[in-house]
Amino acid sequence: MKDALASRLTFHALNLHVGLLRPWVNSPAARKLLARYRDVPAAVRLELRLRLHICPFEEVARLVPPDGTVLDLGCGYGLLSLLLTGESNRRRVVGIDLQQERVLAARKAAGPNDHASFVQGDILDVEFGHPSCIVMNDVLHHIPHTRQIPLLQKCYDSLPPGGLLIIKDVDKVTVWKYIWNYLHDFVKNRNLPFYCLDTPILLALLAMIGFQVETSRLDTGYPYPHVLYLCRKPS
Repeated sequence: MKDALASRLTFHALNLHVGLLRPWVNSPAARKLLARYRDVPAAVRLELRLRLHICPFEEVARLVPPDGTVLDLGCGYGLLSLLLTGESNRRRVVGIDLQQERVLAARKAAGPNDHASFVQGDILDVEFGHPSCIVMNDVLHHIPHTRQIPLLQKCYDSLPPGGLLIIKDVDKVTVWKYIWNYLHDFVKNRNLPFYCLDTPILLALLAMIGFQVETSRLDTGYPYPHVLYLCRKPS
């Protein structure tokens, strides 16, 4: 009994080391990224620090090509955008977010040598141009179901052959994680609607639009049901 309990505790500890307590959060790259926001209010700095803990930003970033134009849809305060430009000066990143306060903070955090710009607007209305990669990090479940297909189609049409759409979102497979994520969003976003799709449904939508998709679960060690979708437009 004691050995079994010890094994379970060890397993959970290893999972936390991968997830919430993973070393990357205290890496030079993460510290440098947070340092950009030293002039924002303390509450925002705390929110950004927590955001890096609960979301695997580095796993999303490593799939983004090292050069070309990247659209970061629903970029928030620009954490992912500035992580991407900090990793490669051959990337040009355009972040789009609906909230002006967050866009202004992202612009202020960006340095003069960063190839990053930020646009305030609705991603359903703003012109995308022709990026080589599009990223949506915890955005799709805030988009009404009736507008998700038009948004995904817009992404597909904007990408060149071989271009990538990278979606990090949540699903409903692990019920307690889904409930926890729902409550988190309910409190943080003041009852913002939650339009989470089951993974098979989202996969079917992406395939219907024309994407070739690979998925991987990223929820080990997290109380959030993270799923990553790597979507490629056929060449």
